[in-house]
Amino acid sequence: MTRLESKRSKIILLLVITILVFAVWQIGYEPVHARILAGGTNGWLKMVGSDKSIKYEVKDNKSLFRVHITMEGKEYTFPQEIGPLLQPTVIIVSWQIFLFFILGWRKGLRLMLINLTIFVGLQVFFLVQLTGFHTSGFQKFLYGLMVDSFYIIALILVIKDTIFQAVFRKKSAEG
Repeated sequence: MTRLESKRSKIILLLVITILVFAVWQIGYEPVHARILAGGTNGWLKMVGSDKSIKYEVKDNKSLFRVHITMEGKEYTFPQEIGPLLQPTVIIVSWQIFLFFILGWRKGLRLMLINLTIFVGLQVFFLVQLTGFHTSGFQKFLYGLMVDSFYIIALILVIKDTIFQAVFRKKSAEG
């Protein structure tokens, strides 16, 4: 695979990839990712012996997570819109596909495993905090801290790769 050299061609490629990923996201990948996160969160909650759970659903044309908790013998549910949690995934997926073209398959795969593990792990961690929102002051604090942070987290991962992998720097003549 030929690697792109000019910044302009790299930026155009990144824009095209982002548009394509966003289109796929809009036509149906968002619910798939939401269900994966709900499953991962429920798996974690069961592993630690919690009776809480989370479910993805669409209500009134809005995607949301429905949290199920039991307090004092009564079952409660409450919704959480998913936009600020899931939409930054488009940034990460686009970036990872872009890295395959720029850095090659081996490096691209390694960075994808690192970045997606970090990003999805933080998304699951956030959803675990969401399940404790009404029962723990500390989990409520962590939830509040993270609720609008996923765009920033995605940006940090992109900047990390840009700095350490020289994605937009010109290659030296020697190699």
